Amino acid sequence: MPFTRRQVLTLTGASLLLSLLTWWPRRETPPVPASKPDELSAWIDTLLPAEADFPGAVALGVSERMAAAIAREPAYARLTAAAMAWLAARSREAGGTTFAALPEARRVDIVAAAAASPEGSTPRTFFQATFDDALFHAYADARSWTGLSYAGPPQPIGFPDQAAAPKSG
Repeated sequence: MPFTRRQVLTLTGASLLLSLLTWWPRRETPPVPASKPDELSAWIDTLLPAEADFPGAVALGVSERMAAAIAREPAYARLTAAAMAWLAARSREAGGTTFAALPEARRVDIVAAAAASPEGSTPRTFFQATFDDALFHAYADARSWTGLSYAGPPQPIGFPDQAAAPKSG
């Protein structure tokens, strides 16, 4: 039984599509940055340390959530890898073997240096990204609200007294 022109074109197109799909380069997710989890935790702990009325970002599990986000996002992983190399160099200059091993005052100095770096530089970009993410993850946890005099969002309870007259004074 001879093939029709339509069948030949369909088979040729399907064959080309299949070969294209097997040839097409796959985008690989980079591995988790070559940094120890304690380095990222120490960085985050320096950004948002525990205080009298705040449990601290590390105690709230921010490090784990951020490490997961870094592992999921290739650009964030590349930024973190480059920033960890910068952090390791600054830690050695400050007399430590690792950032986590430095005294708190030296870690604060290095974080301040990252924050003061030129806009668009790796240290400044990493500082801003991790600071923003740490704030987001920390204050998304109700345990961080104790020192804020914030009882939480009005929903799902709503405003039960919304129909009542405003209270005076």
